[in-house]
Amino acid sequence: MSERLSRERTVRELATFALPVIAGQLGLMLIGAGDMMVATKHSTTALAAIGLAVAFANPVFVVGLAFQFSLSPLIARRRGEGHDGTHLAASAVAYALMLSLPFMVGTWLSAMLVPLMGYDKTIEALVMEYIRITAWSIPGAFIFTSLREWTQAHERTWWPNFVSILAVGVNLALNWALCFGAWGFPKLEVAGLAWASLTVRYLMGLALLAPLVPALWRHLRVDWGFLREVLRLGGPTAVAMFFEVMAFCSVTMLVGHFGEVQTAANSLALTLASCTFMVPMGLASAVGVKVGHAFGEKNGFMVRRFAWTGLAAAMGFMALSATVFALVPEPLLAAFGAEAAVLAFGVKLLFWVAIFQVFDGAQVTLGAILRGVGVARPVSIVSFVGYWVIGLPLGCGLAHHAGMEGQGFWVALATSLGLVSVALFELTRRRVAAVA
Repeated sequence: MSERLSRERTVRELATFALPVIAGQLGLMLIGAGDMMVATKHSTTALAAIGLAVAFANPVFVVGLAFQFSLSPLIARRRGEGHDGTHLAASAVAYALMLSLPFMVGTWLSAMLVPLMGYDKTIEALVMEYIRITAWSIPGAFIFTSLREWTQAHERTWWPNFVSILAVGVNLALNWALCFGAWGFPKLEVAGLAWASLTVRYLMGLALLAPLVPALWRHLRVDWGFLREVLRLGGPTAVAMFFEVMAFCSVTMLVGHFGEVQTAANSLALTLASCTFMVPMGLASAVGVKVGHAFGEKNGFMVRRFAWTGLAAAMGFMALSATVFALVPEPLLAAFGAEAAVLAFGVKLLFWVAIFQVFDGAQVTLGAILRGVGVARPVSIVSFVGYWVIGLPLGCGLAHHAGMEGQGFWVALATSLGLVSVALFELTRRRVAAVA
């Protein structure tokens, strides 16, 4: 059984582990922000199209990633029980490849839903092209994610997160080159943004795979029992993530009916909200590993200490970001170079982003704590009720019947996140208190 760390040492351990993970998560998000920035320089139509493409493809893509989020807490738990997790690298790669095929097909097929939404034909064509190109990038992204989870479980965070940060610059340069035909590259316009994302995702997967080839060669056997355990925990986690991400993406799809300006502003607000969300999400990954390790050691004291310390840190950061969004929204939106009408509507949306920041940080951290102690299914039920039974119907009512248009959906998102975080807090409080 591990020792009982002081509160100060707990904070230091979490910070040492979490900061590289947070940097890596921000790197992944800034790749998407780079797409938005270059699309803004191209045209408002391009920005609206990229936002809609992400809305259609991301639910499938993110669910695939969520199936892998249970790797690190389960490997960490095995380490806490005294087992060596080195041989599980091959299992992580096999898991990524098995998931890739169905999620590639699902992403590609999601493009078939676009014509059903009645968008402008020019935007419709751009959205479908972007989705179908990026669908082929999924194996690279999934290999990167699985191996990142494996390295995080062993608390080796610097290399995968350095790769994430490096990829930001590579992606931005490729976006510019392929969109505008710079430096001798072909001018592919909006399609160039998709090809840049595809290239970068494979480079990221290769960057994590290459150093592990000797270890993989020594331990080629796939642990099917472990992968079944990952699926049992990852399935409900993926369902919960689907309900949350699909709610946000549905908002983008529905706001698309209120014109290019609101759609473009929605994309920018969502990008900024996603950037701040990466901090508690990275922290949550670290908390899930630490909680899982302590749970494996049957150290209930450290389960509780890591859980509540991590939750306090996540909520504290999001309170700071909420203050920034509320007080200085214009400079944040202006950094993308959008036109005046987009900025004006974006300011309205960022007010509601500020309202839900603390709730957003709380719910992702609470979900990770619950995964660390082996609880997943109740999280998916809470997410379904919060986002789909309450949130989306409320948003439609506010948008279409209360005259709030796109802003109404963001009011509903703030309401849903508040309810979900409160429910997950109660679940976590009871489960963590029961750990021996």
